[in-house]
Amino acid sequence: MLMLFQIVDIVERIIVRLSRFVVIASGIALTVVTTGNVIARYALSGGGFSFAQELPMLIFPWFILAGIVLAAHMGGHMAVEWLYERLGERLRYAAFVLASAVSAFTFLVLSYQAIVVAEIAGVERSPVLQLPNSVGYYSLALGAFLVAIVTSSVAVRVLRFGWDKRIQVGAEEMPL
Repeated sequence: MLMLFQIVDIVERIIVRLSRFVVIASGIALTVVTTGNVIARYALSGGGFSFAQELPMLIFPWFILAGIVLAAHMGGHMAVEWLYERLGERLRYAAFVLASAVSAFTFLVLSYQAIVVAEIAGVERSPVLQLPNSVGYYSLALGAFLVAIVTSSVAVRVLRFGWDKRIQVGAEEMPL
């Protein structure tokens, strides 16, 4: 049983590190592409870069979904803290596990549906880069899947180590 908790903890740490990397890397990429395109509009006679219109649309979903994964890990995604404070200890745990299970299941369904839509959207291609239009949907599928895993791992951690082991970070303190 202890090995299961160690595996859950390792998987959770890997997902959080990956999500932090994606937020930072995609944020930098978005900034560089947008800034480069603005400079190119004024510096080049032909205007900006043609690919610079498509690239942010491909990068932005990864940026947002990695942030959602981090928010779910920190308990800041769709939280209902006021309810937990009004319940006794046993009901608090039951409500937390139920909310986590419903949330994880919902994100798994969302992940599956995003894959279904991605397969349909993959037929179309972006005009300049000729990349499939399914990229954003696959980011949604992966992000939703990772939120389900992180949500489940937080529930497992709380059940194993207690209510105090939840990660609670205020919005003003949200580090990457």
